[in-house]
Amino acid sequence: MKIFYAGDLHGGETAFRKFTNAGKFYKADLVIYGGDFTGKMVVPIVEKSGIYTCQYYGSTVKVKKVNELPDLERNLRDAGFYPYLVSEKELNQLIESDAERIIKEKQIEVFRQWIEMADERFKAAGIPCIMIPGSVDDFYLDEFLNAGSFVQNGDEKIIEIDGFEILSIGGGKPSVFKYPREYSEEELAKKIENAAKQVKDMNKCIFNIHIPPYDTDLDQGTLYDDELKPVLDGDSLATAPIGSKAVRDAIEKYQPMLSLHGHVHESRGVTTIGRTICINAGTDYDQGLLRGALLDVSADGNVSYTLTAG
Repeated sequence: MKIFYAGDLHGGETAFRKFTNAGKFYKADLVIYGGDFTGKMVVPIVEKSGIYTCQYYGSTVKVKKVNELPDLERNLRDAGFYPYLVSEKELNQLIESDAERIIKEKQIEVFRQWIEMADERFKAAGIPCIMIPGSVDDFYLDEFLNAGSFVQNGDEKIIEIDGFEILSIGGGKPSVFKYPREYSEEELAKKIENAAKQVKDMNKCIFNIHIPPYDTDLDQGTLYDDELKPVLDGDSLATAPIGSKAVRDAIEKYQPMLSLHGHVHESRGVTTIGRTICINAGTDYDQGLLRGALLDVSADGNVSYTLTAG
């Protein structure tokens, strides 16, 4: 079976559109999404006296013609932001609860569009697609992920495809960012254990777990302090293992044929734990790139792989 895997697209519109076409492009038999659908921020496009201004990536962008707004909004969406058109007067009247409401509405609006798009394209291609939420994906999005008529929410389930069993666990571990879907190591261990009990043959099992195993080439991430500022090590950013010990313990214990991960964007790579091949596909969603992994798995447990970008 040929599998295409990717994740961590964080609202990046072009990258996600590529993902929905990737199964057909790579002639895959199965496509897996490893979590983190939602973008990181709503960016107001503020109208004043017919001029539209927004700030992102430390720059101020001004648009003087209404017909140029779609291009600006598209650029923001491709970078993983949610554009929000508002007058200066309306913006000044917003309170904290309004901001929370707008973020939720924007996340739902885009997420619903994405699931509908994925449903339509994967169904037309006849390629099954398993998706899970990541650590940044709030629980109110589950309703829309579960509403897919063709794509499947694999979270905490075993889904069998052509004799292979895909064990999926979404979410992440506690962090200074306090993302909506974070679990303690004990909770993660229990979730994996409960799912693993349902697996009939670990020799033909594929783990799809958002957070990577602890202290590997797949989880070396930038450290942040309690004020969410990067920690420095001399002139460089400080890095350390930020994966899950529970995930590593489970891989060591069960030794599935393959284990797929994301979450740590900068730690794209491949490693092995025992006989298990573990992969983090990485991401550059804000550049419009789709980074992924193309895998060939055989019934006798052999796995070949290629890290892809396009």
